[in-house]
Amino acid sequence: MANPKHLEMVLDHVPSALILLDADRQILQRNRAAEELIPQLEPGMDIWEAMSSFANEEKVDRIMRGERMVLSAGSDQPAFEWMVTVDRPENGYLVVMAWDASLNYETIQGRITFIMAASHELRSPLTALLGFAEILELDGDGLTAQQAEAVAVIRRNAEHLNSMLDDVIDLSRNSFGELRLELEPLEINGLVDGVCETLRPQIESKEQTLKVSAETGLKPIEADAQRIRQIVFNLLQNAHKHNPPGTNIGVSTRSSDEGIRLAVNDDGLGLPFTNPEDAFRSFRRGPREGDSETAGSGIGLAITRRVVELHRGTISVESTRDEGTTFEVWLPYDREKARLLITPDRT
Repeated sequence: MANPKHLEMVLDHVPSALILLDADRQILQRNRAAEELIPQLEPGMDIWEAMSSFANEEKVDRIMRGERMVLSAGSDQPAFEWMVTVDRPENGYLVVMAWDASLNYETIQGRITFIMAASHELRSPLTALLGFAEILELDGDGLTAQQAEAVAVIRRNAEHLNSMLDDVIDLSRNSFGELRLELEPLEINGLVDGVCETLRPQIESKEQTLKVSAETGLKPIEADAQRIRQIVFNLLQNAHKHNPPGTNIGVSTRSSDEGIRLAVNDDGLGLPFTNPEDAFRSFRRGPREGDSETAGSGIGLAITRRVVELHRGTISVESTRDEGTTFEVWLPYDREKARLLITPDRT
């Protein structure tokens, strides 16, 4: 049996910083590299508390999910690649900081800065394009049928590009851990009703039906209203656009497991993937009912999963070809308590 002192000596000579957490995410032990390079991470501290001086909660959540993230512990400190490994959650966690990832950190920063700047420059001409298209549509009596259809095509494509731009910006923020939440008490049923009424004319114009089933008396959740609206909107749009006329679409809410379950289901074509989880991968798209001019960006569901996880919730999908698809989202009532539900993905 290995002598604990010998094991400690070995760990102290490992150049990477190593930190051992218990099952409650409290720091149990750190090696010499961690003590010297990141002294603010002291034994006995909660990992979120310990990292709060240089990382937001969303970034810590992502690291605790097992994602590798490049992160600096201070403006005068090098950037490290952080990751978490686990055998069994009940046995604790090992946080590993690779030696120096400053070059990678600067590359990511430069890429995100470029994407955000380019997105900003694209926004102005798109806004102008949409504005002029809407003005032309207001003067519909002065247009021939062919001209009116051309204007409608311009508007639809401009709206689609605008939506794709939003997705690209979100994906860019997400890749650098800067997708953040503005939390407030939120009544989920009112928000769901609002999104459904916004999309109902579009859904019914395709001869699809939309049914809402909401459990009354649900407690408020701590959430970002705009982001929860984005979740519901993306899931409903996915059910609508990827299915033919005659499809029945349902939205339901209910209380479950100290949180709220939101489900969006349809009896349509089913997902075009062997593994339904592939739907959450960026830039994975299947065939869509309708014309190609409104094809999606392939990142809407990836962003949806990220937003759910930012709320410390979960999202799952079940789908059968030619029978339909169900997406189910669980959001906690107590977001702080839900931190302990976060575990590294070992798949």
